Amino acid sequence: MAKFDLHYHTNIHRMPERNKRLRLRKIAWYLEHLGLDYLASTEHSYKKPLEAYQRLAEATAHLDTEIIPGVEAVSCEGIDIIFLYRTEEQLARALGQHQTFRWSVRDVGAICRDTDAVSIVPHPFHMGQSSAGNILSRRAYHRLLSVADYVEIHNGSAMKMDDRLAGSRARNCFRQTQAKLDMTLNLPMRARGNGLGWAVSSDAHYPGEQFMAGYTDLEPAPGQDVIDFLKQRVRFEPLLLKQPDARKLDRNVRLLRDFQCVLKEGLVKKCIKTSNWTQAMSALCVYYGLLKPF
Repeated sequence: MAKFDLHYHTNIHRMPERNKRLRLRKIAWYLEHLGLDYLASTEHSYKKPLEAYQRLAEATAHLDTEIIPGVEAVSCEGIDIIFLYRTEEQLARALGQHQTFRWSVRDVGAICRDTDAVSIVPHPFHMGQSSAGNILSRRAYHRLLSVADYVEIHNGSAMKMDDRLAGSRARNCFRQTQAKLDMTLNLPMRARGNGLGWAVSSDAHYPGEQFMAGYTDLEPAPGQDVIDFLKQRVRFEPLLLKQPDARKLDRNVRLLRDFQCVLKEGLVKKCIKTSNWTQAMSALCVYYGLLKPF
């Protein structure tokens, strides 16, 4: 049995160096006890994904877990798409095509061909504003699936909120939220497209929060590159690695920390989008002679 986590965030961007080292040691400690065979480093495109991969690979070099270079990039539609690569060099070259808000989901197939990538549509109906199924029409969503390699059918990041609502008397007040959590933890067959691989991932942003991964009875052949293996569009099954914290206080603290992380990432994306729009408008003004170039 081979165990894969195809969506993971080291989440060390803008941290002081001492804090980075501490977090990486914690990540390595947890990974050593989880026994994963493969872990995809898929830091967001606006949080230095190359550095995240390099530091994670270095910190876990003594483990049996192989780190796959990758990025969770944001399209101009605001949709997250994961791209996985064979080597650090391939990831470094490909990042120019994954600049935040500067490519379209219509380009996913071409990007994969040009950069030799494996693509994953993550958390299609999660609560966040970057999920393909929440933004695109039904036809456009299935068109995206038709050019992708994988769709994420289980995303462990929803487990904490789902667990919290399960013990709450106010659960009936959050029916829409619960519906999105249900689809994130078990994507319905009607939303999985045709002929795609099925990814099962933790989407963890903090050490010790890898609750779920994927497993398959298939294994890469001796000497086979893991990307070639993934290009077979493997259908992973969910594997529970650990349960979220049972204590209410711990669950609430972790949820607040998650909301803080989501808020920060949202603000960064908003700043990038505003900056891109400002640059574009300035260029147009210069072109039409309304402003002098700097």
